[in-house]
Amino acid sequence: MDSLIKITGETISSKVIAEITGKQHSNVMQDVRNLLDQLGDEKGGLTFQLSSYFGDNGKQNAMYELTKKEALLLASGYNAILRLKIIDRLEELEKIKPRTHLEVLKSEMALLIESERIKNELLIANSKIEQDKPKVIFAESVIGSSNSILVRQFAKDLCDSGFEIGQNRLFEWLRDNKYLNSQNEPYQQFIAQGLFEVITRSIGSGEETFTTKTTKITGKGQVYFAQKIKNND
Repeated sequence: MDSLIKITGETISSKVIAEITGKQHSNVMQDVRNLLDQLGDEKGGLTFQLSSYFGDNGKQNAMYELTKKEALLLASGYNAILRLKIIDRLEELEKIKPRTHLEVLKSEMALLIESERIKNELLIANSKIEQDKPKVIFAESVIGSSNSILVRQFAKDLCDSGFEIGQNRLFEWLRDNKYLNSQNEPYQQFIAQGLFEVITRSIGSGEETFTTKTTKITGKGQVYFAQKIKNND
């Protein structure tokens, strides 16, 4: 912060004067002391208030806070270019509206409220991440998997991973969402999409042979349906 603005008025620090004039701060401090020595008891209300700032090394260093009158008096001992730089900075400070104590308190309160809001949002986000973690782990475990499993096993895996659903409810959900027909067999379009596979087996021989169909959910289907159920789609 290259200038110090009081709540009740405006000052410019010796540190800022050093920065804008290119002088060493120690030299500006000495200029102020020399000026004080020259004025002696004839200060006329001038205070050249002593203050401090923290340097880059973390140590507290002395500096002066000068009013406009004090800064102009100091500048009178400098050359025209340096005086102009100080005057320009003083004019900038005059354009800054001093803040009242109430305005400062309101600003600090607004920052505190915003800080609390951000903290609460982070807590909620972290909580959501922890809640979804088992589901994310489940999804990651079957991404790219070529293993197909029975609907019964898929329902168990979902429950183990944090999804509150059982075999009967899963079959019902698949039917209600038009993935399976009333016979719990997948529609052809979802087989074509790679979400299901149907294993057909022939049992018996001769005239007593009959065919069974077993519906399985592919690895791709497991990820797809887990995401759908998670999002309540």
